[in-house]
Amino acid sequence: MKIIFLVLCFVIVANGQQPDETKQLCDKRAKQVAKTLEPNNILRTSIEEGERGDCIHQTWMDKMQKLGVKQASFLVEYSWKNGNVKFKVLNVSYFRAYFSTPNLSEIKDGKNLREIKQSGLEQELKDAVIAQSKDSPFATYKKGQVKTDSFTANLLDDEALPIFWVIS
Repeated sequence: MKIIFLVLCFVIVANGQQPDETKQLCDKRAKQVAKTLEPNNILRTSIEEGERGDCIHQTWMDKMQKLGVKQASFLVEYSWKNGNVKFKVLNVSYFRAYFSTPNLSEIKDGKNLREIKQSGLEQELKDAVIAQSKDSPFATYKKGQVKTDSFTANLLDDEALPIFWVIS
């Protein structure tokens, strides 16, 4: 009985410590990424101001890293009807760098884009951005708000980094 109690206590203590350790590792990684970015980069500024990701690793992040995609940017349309909101991805762009000049880092060649689609990454990312949109500020209707509009959402390949929502 004592052994079971001690094992149970160890599991509870270990689980209690892990989120703090994970958060510290994420914080350290975010700061490391910030140092690699240009001084005026929006992601660097955000990290320096204390913004962080949720530190929850997603499987699609591994695929992004494998395919050399640092950032996926989505144009998402939302529309309100009868009190319900519907989200639809209108466009997706992939980048080899975080929030850099699009001409320099956007993945445009057909071979890489086909590989992204064929790997299933594109659909996984679309599903993820729609799921996250349902918890975004765009999912709550306010009186006087337009019924249809769009915003840009960005997913990054690292759970330590914050997500950005931008009104189009």
